[in-house]
Amino acid sequence: MSKVLNTLAVSLITVVTGCTIPLPVPFQLIDSNSRVQPGTLFQDSQRIEVTVDGHVFNGFYIVASGAAVSQTLSGRRLLPSDTVTTFSSNSARAHLTSDNGQQLSCEFLFEFRRAVGECRSPSGAVFQLIADENFPINK
Repeated sequence: MSKVLNTLAVSLITVVTGCTIPLPVPFQLIDSNSRVQPGTLFQDSQRIEVTVDGHVFNGFYIVASGAAVSQTLSGRRLLPSDTVTTFSSNSARAHLTSDNGQQLSCEFLFEFRRAVGECRSPSGAVFQLIADENFPINK
């Protein structure tokens, strides 16, 4: 029932404001023993959360972006004119800390509501990160 109410709430907000709120994207961390740990990417605030072996990790992610300046000659006197272009990529890095002080560093590529990458702990544990909107949301 709550899924129906959430859908109705998002639909109402979309109609009233004319825009949509990015929905959370569920993901999985898969360790070397093929154990699956559930997580969620919150695109609206660029937050990330995952539960690993019963410990909740929370953090943030940053999408790679930059700026480029180019100069062209324009006008009758051929005066230089600057153009600034900003861009963002589909590459992101994340840092998470658990409720008991453990840390994870993640790098991933994303496209729409999917992502692939990996997370590493300082002790050397490596997890494959796979996000897909069709995975169940971590609660």
